[in-house]
Amino acid sequence: MFAKEKLVIRFHLLIRNLSYHFVFWLSSLLFYVFLTGDQQLFAHYLEFIPLQSWYVTSFLLSAILAILFSWIDSFFNDRYMRLSAFRFIAILPPILYFLLGLSLLILASISPKELLGIRSLDDFMALLPKPELPLIRFLVYFYLGCFFNNLLMRISKKVGKGNFMNWMLGRMNQPREAERIFMFIDMKSSTRLAEQLSHEKFSHLVQDVFNDMAIVDNYNGEIYQYVGDGAIISWPVDKGFKENNFLKAYFGFIHLIERRERYYQRRYGITPQFKAGIHVGNVMVLQVGRIRRDISYNGDTLNTAARIESNCNEYRKNLLVSGDVVERMEGNKDYLVKEVGNLRLKGKRRMVDIYHIREKRSIKPRQPKYTRDLWEKVTVVKDDVTLDEKS
Repeated sequence: MFAKEKLVIRFHLLIRNLSYHFVFWLSSLLFYVFLTGDQQLFAHYLEFIPLQSWYVTSFLLSAILAILFSWIDSFFNDRYMRLSAFRFIAILPPILYFLLGLSLLILASISPKELLGIRSLDDFMALLPKPELPLIRFLVYFYLGCFFNNLLMRISKKVGKGNFMNWMLGRMNQPREAERIFMFIDMKSSTRLAEQLSHEKFSHLVQDVFNDMAIVDNYNGEIYQYVGDGAIISWPVDKGFKENNFLKAYFGFIHLIERRERYYQRRYGITPQFKAGIHVGNVMVLQVGRIRRDISYNGDTLNTAARIESNCNEYRKNLLVSGDVVERMEGNKDYLVKEVGNLRLKGKRRMVDIYHIREKRSIKPRQPKYTRDLWEKVTVVKDDVTLDEKS
């Protein structure tokens, strides 16, 4: 992975986690005081803080919890979860949350002077707070807070950060119109790869690809859906066309896969390649489902983007976009744009202008020597470089 892109992804994730945990725990602690009226609990168990204001105490405690929970979250990323047994992953977080809350209360109840004076286990046990009702009540509340914290974070990841607040505020109950950019991106020759690799190994390949696809977040892209071995990525028009973020996201992902070629070759014996279609237009955003609810985008824009992507094989191009997208691009100094033609897409009456886009600095894609049985040789057609794909 690009060192810079990797740092940017981790930095964005860290800031997002810190902000989320801080707001959640500050709200939770203030709500606890509102319910119980126990303003002295925090002062009693945080004696090392010289300030007596429980507002300031709650603020500092929320900051500490945000740092600790963000640190815990880093241990439950996709890579570690894949290597661990399901039961271990299911049991460990609740245990960690409980131990974290208990440790905070124990440490906070002991002043720095008393902590330095501990010489034996008996001295430490003598300083521990007694299991009184306020302590037990706060531990139960803290544990429930951990549960809802984890639940809300999972929901946010499911519906996407752009839709989470709208979903919480009930704005998704009624369909609303929005203009967005959609990219359909798909792995090339996935059927052949699935046949060559075992279904388990191919599933791990798809996992690795989707993990690398997190790079689109650096360019304000939102992964709307994972579809088999591909994905649908979306942008609000203002963020997508700004500095051509939608193109930077695609080529950034492609370069990321190329940089990780050694990893993919060592683990799977191939380097995955991708094709994509992009279109922009109005869609309806709505919440669907009664038993299992989801956020859905409906409209001809998605159908057009899907049809454009399906034409990549026929015209032997890796990236095709509609004329509507080209018209709104912020210049093309970094890209070569060539018209493919005014095409009638499958299932559509109206003809659509289709263009092929590639980077100017990209002259000839490197052909991995280990994948010659899967990919045809690179061929040069006039001034375009294309990658023929075996069907």
